[in-house]
Amino acid sequence: MKTMRKEKTEKYAAEYEILELAKLKLYQRMHGLAPVLGALEFQVGSWKKGGQKGQPVEGCYLTDGRLFCLDADRLRADFLCGERENGAPGGSEGLCLELLHMLGHCLLGHPFGAWRAENRREWERSCDRKAWRLAEELWGSPLPHLRRAEHLLEEGHAEEAEALLCVDDHSGWGQVDEHRAAWWQGQGERLLGSGAPKGRRKAGTSHRSRRRRLMPAAGERGDYRELLKSLSAWREETRVNQEEFQYSWYLYGLQLYGSLPLIEPLEYREERKIADLVIVIDTSGSCEKELVQIFLEETRGILEQERLFFRQFCLHIIQCDNRVQRDDCIHSREEFEKYLEELTVQGGGGTDFRPAFQRIEELRKAGELASLRGVLYFTDGCGRYPEQEPDYQVWFVMLQGRYDAIDMPSWVHRLILEETDRYGYTGSKAGN
Repeated sequence: MKTMRKEKTEKYAAEYEILELAKLKLYQRMHGLAPVLGALEFQVGSWKKGGQKGQPVEGCYLTDGRLFCLDADRLRADFLCGERENGAPGGSEGLCLELLHMLGHCLLGHPFGAWRAENRREWERSCDRKAWRLAEELWGSPLPHLRRAEHLLEEGHAEEAEALLCVDDHSGWGQVDEHRAAWWQGQGERLLGSGAPKGRRKAGTSHRSRRRRLMPAAGERGDYRELLKSLSAWREETRVNQEEFQYSWYLYGLQLYGSLPLIEPLEYREERKIADLVIVIDTSGSCEKELVQIFLEETRGILEQERLFFRQFCLHIIQCDNRVQRDDCIHSREEFEKYLEELTVQGGGGTDFRPAFQRIEELRKAGELASLRGVLYFTDGCGRYPEQEPDYQVWFVMLQGRYDAIDMPSWVHRLILEETDRYGYTGSKAGN
């Protein structure tokens, strides 16, 4: 038996290496997953169409809560593909999310509760949504394909939503295993309690604050992601160039020569990212600390998800009411994470935008912010403005129904956000 298992592992050596890379990436993002990933058994293979119920079939990902069966051809294709036509992520990130989705099913006990479902298909659809929501919570960044699927469900397009959400076979569900179910429940409690990914709030944060989000307001065509991308610039960065790297030749070399790949990836690439950025927070009397925290975390989430920061960057977060209360300079993702965890808002006076812009000019004259292309100012828009237009973009990010743009200069760009629940809905439909 051990010999057969060894031969099978050697046959799919490249695919098992891909799996190990995905597991490593999940571990690096969520250290709390280590006990789970270490206790699971993964099996990579090639299966035929048809077969018995609960057994792997061609192109199938399947788990019964104990064994994770992954089709070798699909595993390789998922790893090599880019963003999918339906908006779901591809490549190593997409593969990680698919595995995290399956783990979400197990953490929520779905494989052990199928026998109770009266309408099996509708119940499985609900399970897929819940597993993706948990995967998003664990991943630490919004999942666009989940937003799209939720919107399709709101519009009554259940079949299209199912195509986005269903990525694994559920035919192996239904076996009652109370011991295994209890093990998964315990893992889930520990993971959500202390093993949250980098950048997420620690345990103890209020339930209300975790569920509130800020999204572009209905009828406002501003896209926060595109806004942040517009503040980026091209620069060469030393790192593995995966886009110009041919995985097919790499995998072929591993299959042909074992541990000897035919090619290695380039060690540099030209990328468009953000090197310098300033975020100004209006901490006047109208400021709400919780919304400041949510705004900064949403910003961090997009910057992380879109990988918009260079490895070396300069981010100034300035708190200002009628004077600069605080200026924090951040140079790494870890520092940004620590800043959010220890965030304190200082201020409470009137609103004057000029001191913040004066501080930015001081930093530029001192040699900092040489690549500054824009400033984000989270405010209600009511205050005293500079007389002269800066030579960089200025975006005022404001909440719908809570801003005053009467005296706003024409050179100020506006992005209007609205509060939503954690899943992106306010109870009203977005405009076209």
